[in-house]
Amino acid sequence: MLLRCLQTRPGRSRQAFSIQASSALAFFLLLGTNPVCDAQSPAPKPVTAPTPSEPDRYAHAGLPAVDAARAMTVPPGFSVKVFAAEPDIRQPVAMAIDDRGRLWVAENYSYPVRVPEDQAHDRILIFEDTDGDGHFDRRKVFAEKLNMVSGLELGFGGVWVGAAPQFLFIPDADGDDRPDGPPRVVLDGWGLQDTQETLNTFSWGPDGWLYGCHGVFTHSRVGKPGTPDAQRTPINAGIWRYHPRQKRFEVFAHGTSNPWGFDFNDRGQAFLTACVIPHLYHVIQGGRYFRQAGQHFNPYTYDDIKTIAVHRHWVGGSPHSGNAMSDSAGGGHAHAGAMLYLGGAWPAEYRDQLFMNNIHGARINMDLLSQSGSGYIGNRGPDFLLSNDSWSQILNLQYGPDGQVYMIDWYDRNQCHHREQEVHDRSNGRIYKVVYGNPKPVHVDLKKLTTAQLVDLQLNANDWYVRHARRILQERGADAEAASRLKTILADNSADTRRLRALWCLHVIRAADEALLTKMLADPSPWVRGWAIQLLFENPDRQLSAELSDKLAQMARGDDSPVVRLYLASVCGRMSHAARWPILAGLLSHADDVKDHNLPLMYWYAIEPLAPDSPRRLLELASGGRIPLLVEYSVRRIGSLGSPEAIELLVESLGRADAGKRQLFLDGLDLSLRGRRQVPMPPSWPAVAKTLRASGDVRLQDTALALAATFGDAHAANELLALVTDRHAEKSRREKALAALLKVRVPQLEPLLLKLLDDEAMRAPALRALAAYGDPQAPAAILNFYSHLSSLEKQDALATLASRVGYARQLLAALERKAIPASDLSAELMRQLRNFKDAKLDEQIERSWGTLRETAADKAKLITHYKALAGNRSLPTPDPALGRAVFARTCQQCHTMFGTGGKVGPELTGSNRANLDYLLSNVVDPSAVIGRDYVAQIILMDDGRLLTGLVRGEDSDSLTLVTANDTIVVPKNEIEQRTTSKSSMMPDDILKPLTDEQVRALIAYMASPRQVPLPPGTAVSVKR
Repeated sequence: MLLRCLQTRPGRSRQAFSIQASSALAFFLLLGTNPVCDAQSPAPKPVTAPTPSEPDRYAHAGLPAVDAARAMTVPPGFSVKVFAAEPDIRQPVAMAIDDRGRLWVAENYSYPVRVPEDQAHDRILIFEDTDGDGHFDRRKVFAEKLNMVSGLELGFGGVWVGAAPQFLFIPDADGDDRPDGPPRVVLDGWGLQDTQETLNTFSWGPDGWLYGCHGVFTHSRVGKPGTPDAQRTPINAGIWRYHPRQKRFEVFAHGTSNPWGFDFNDRGQAFLTACVIPHLYHVIQGGRYFRQAGQHFNPYTYDDIKTIAVHRHWVGGSPHSGNAMSDSAGGGHAHAGAMLYLGGAWPAEYRDQLFMNNIHGARINMDLLSQSGSGYIGNRGPDFLLSNDSWSQILNLQYGPDGQVYMIDWYDRNQCHHREQEVHDRSNGRIYKVVYGNPKPVHVDLKKLTTAQLVDLQLNANDWYVRHARRILQERGADAEAASRLKTILADNSADTRRLRALWCLHVIRAADEALLTKMLADPSPWVRGWAIQLLFENPDRQLSAELSDKLAQMARGDDSPVVRLYLASVCGRMSHAARWPILAGLLSHADDVKDHNLPLMYWYAIEPLAPDSPRRLLELASGGRIPLLVEYSVRRIGSLGSPEAIELLVESLGRADAGKRQLFLDGLDLSLRGRRQVPMPPSWPAVAKTLRASGDVRLQDTALALAATFGDAHAANELLALVTDRHAEKSRREKALAALLKVRVPQLEPLLLKLLDDEAMRAPALRALAAYGDPQAPAAILNFYSHLSSLEKQDALATLASRVGYARQLLAALERKAIPASDLSAELMRQLRNFKDAKLDEQIERSWGTLRETAADKAKLITHYKALAGNRSLPTPDPALGRAVFARTCQQCHTMFGTGGKVGPELTGSNRANLDYLLSNVVDPSAVIGRDYVAQIILMDDGRLLTGLVRGEDSDSLTLVTANDTIVVPKNEIEQRTTSKSSMMPDDILKPLTDEQVRALIAYMASPRQVPLPPGTAVSVKR
């Protein structure tokens, strides 16, 4: 392998500048060598930073590195230096800092497509600043001919590299910056479906594991080379970790979207930043987090943990809407990098706060973290850095031994993911250094330090020293001197941050035995007690002693800290099922945990696997606890077992339940049976139903009626039918009654649906319900009403008319005779009709609507056409209000913008929609780059009905499908054929039915920085 070492300073004249902030610095903190860190992280204080007007964020583009640094705006006292730039660095995608303070950077030239091996030329470079002036003066090529590099970290005698489908280790045991041999494949099976979402952002955790991120649209099955598929670990969103000594891989937490930032705070708490969905999460081992798309691997998850951010970087306001100005809110929804600043050189108010780059916003956002219950909340702080440059794409940021921060910038006109390589400018790349004050040069080589010196660094104010020293001690292994000195720190320091550092270090050198960790369970700090619990269970096969089991059960019941209870819930998920019961009984006794952000769901994740073991004991545990949510979820989980014995147990328990829990039982039981049209009536049901009917609680009675219909009670079905047609009853009750009847397919319902078309309150649900039946009279009846329907009702009518071949023929015949305007039929609807694969239907489509344009050449022409149309200044100024009306009709059922809309596709508010190329490529050719979970499923039912939608849930009995106008639970035993479309759920020809005026108005609205009013009388369509 070719190695180069450049000792000179290429391009020095372009780099030797320090771009100072305009204000004089108020004070500066020098790194120094003070071995004592602050006892507590200071409370966040206001930090001044400029807030630009909307246009300023893109004031520049394509600047030379020095000019780009000069254009940046930073708080008083800070400056930005160009550490390196093209041609010395290009396409920087990942970075790490070694024990000598040198910067290692991975260059990725293959992105976004892994290239043939003989064409691979991704590289890993080493940059060194020998004179400490903030600019590199030595550059080496450590490795090249790599392919699709996305992650990088150093340690244990080599370099860890993410290069899907492989996770590699390049050995360099002697540290001479020359590989000792070819890369070794540590793990393989990493997916490449979406190469912006594969393994990335590596970092060493306080527990000695190497952590990394993984995105939602890449589907990996990870294992050591040669591992059979059935024994591999699946991951498609979340945080994973790998232990370098034990050679173990595991998923640490599941969920989110495309995390490209991960870091730990001063107490070892993990945080990630994500894209598209709300951006900030406190990551707990075993947690399951809100997903951008798709479902959790465990179908009994039922709910997941949401963001800790109380704001969004694209709409502003609180909780999640308000002035609708993305710029003033922080810029957009594409985040990269995450740094909890613990460098010790910046002003105290920045310590332990989270910094991330906002790509669409061209800035560094700062979130202020504060403890809340068992976890944290994140409030928006002032934006820390404004690049004022639309090409800026900072992917990661890290502080070094001098406490100052490096940033790698991909720097590219194209901010978005395209599968074509040529859209990326391969000539660019920058490394910046953000410094506070006038720091003195720092030269280090931690590998040369003694064990005692490395232990002392556990008290350094700069966590860079703490982390690197801990990892070096871990590499050196067990050491009696180190253990002794660390135990002294553990015993003699009042600050829990210091005790935690000692405890982590003792753990990684294998000197924290059960006796020590058990002793730490009595520590005054809940963070220390929590970490002691976690470290006790680092071995997944650990067997609990009776003494330790009793101790943990006592803590579960008696510890007053929600932090400790969170750690207990987390480790319960790794215990044997038998060991969980006494601990969970204690945890569920805390009524204060009901509203905690994490605890009820973390309790559920630990409890759920117990259902098959002992349904009755699980029900007693949940019912005897003080967390109502767990009662409903436990009933639902037991009901999913599907056996007559399980259903009878639930009905018996419902009869004995107190009044406050009956509704929880009923809701859980109803949900558990939603994929089964009919279930044999449990023996105890008649007596229980009689009690419920006498309760006087309308909601209780209605739910009981729905269940009774599922149990085959004809009398209950008749009552529901009467309720559906009762125009004096509340609309919500009538709709629920209709849903219950539709679920069990009561035959008497079919003729009633046609009558309900004349009932304004029930017309829309009746239109949707008619799709479930093959009534030959339905198309004519719907078409007779069509001209009198509202815009939303028309969408339901058209969806029903497109659900069956016979219905569809009458729909297209009405289109041909102009009984229905062609502009009412969307491209989405036409795709649904084509999914029937019926030749006569296709002929009708060609005659009445036109040809679907599917080739790449067609789409390229369309993009050119619409781009010219949007830029035609000879036409009247487009009306954004009209554009909003068009959006409401064509897009809003599936997408949210400015707080309004559906949740089928991604939220658009924070996207790069002001970029016309980005907008048109996604609208005209949405299938060019599409995640698997946004690909439509085509479901043919055994009665001839065709459904097209996204799968949002699946269990042994049912499929939950989100269609263009409804969410439908489909019994699996009624599915005749299930296929996956090759296209996005979003159709290609969505603009085809629109006039030029409407297209221009829609583009103007989509580019708007703020919400605009709807034209008077315009209905708003939202996904049901």
